[in-house]
Amino acid sequence: MRVHPQAQLFFFAVIPKIALFSVFLRFFQTIFSVFEETFLIVLMFVSIFSVLVGSFAALRQKKLKRLLAYSSISHVGYLLLAFSSNSLEGTQSLFFYLVIYMITSLCIWSVLASLNTSANKEKSKTLVDLAFIVDINPVLGFTGMVAFFSLAGVPPLAGFFAKMEIFISALSASLFFASFVAILSSVVSSFYYIRLIKTMYFETKKKKSFFFR
Repeated sequence: MRVHPQAQLFFFAVIPKIALFSVFLRFFQTIFSVFEETFLIVLMFVSIFSVLVGSFAALRQKKLKRLLAYSSISHVGYLLLAFSSNSLEGTQSLFFYLVIYMITSLCIWSVLASLNTSANKEKSKTLVDLAFIVDINPVLGFTGMVAFFSLAGVPPLAGFFAKMEIFISALSASLFFASFVAILSSVVSSFYYIRLIKTMYFETKKKKSFFFR
């Protein structure tokens, strides 16, 4: 059975994160417990680097897959921030964020998998390819809009509460600088998510032949 390329991308972009953080938790409870403080400091700086690189690099992307790839890097940074808090609340917020991120990503990759144009059937989708989605399939467009708003952390969507839980757990663990950087990066990342919604609903449309799978 042939697996859709977009389904493969979703699998490799989202599912391995669950295994990665499960292994991290197990290792920190056993093998790395002696070096716990050192590794947590390293992970905190990796978290800061991830949210900065992911948020700012995605600003310049015009291809949707690359934009979502950099977005995924920034989300790993938020997960590492929750892990660095080294508390029960941090662990709970980490897996809560993972579940919300997985569901939201599934919606977004489903939208991309459904979208094709007669000109780019074999090419990477760009921001321009979202312009007609609302006119052709309003339900698909609305689903994408809600998913992007959730990733941006707009209340009262689930993504807002997931990010809020992470920031609260990090602040409770006195990770003030890392939390400050993550919050500012979240504001930056919300720009390109809102830009995608702007493209879907308000972009000037050029004539193009669309079909949906």
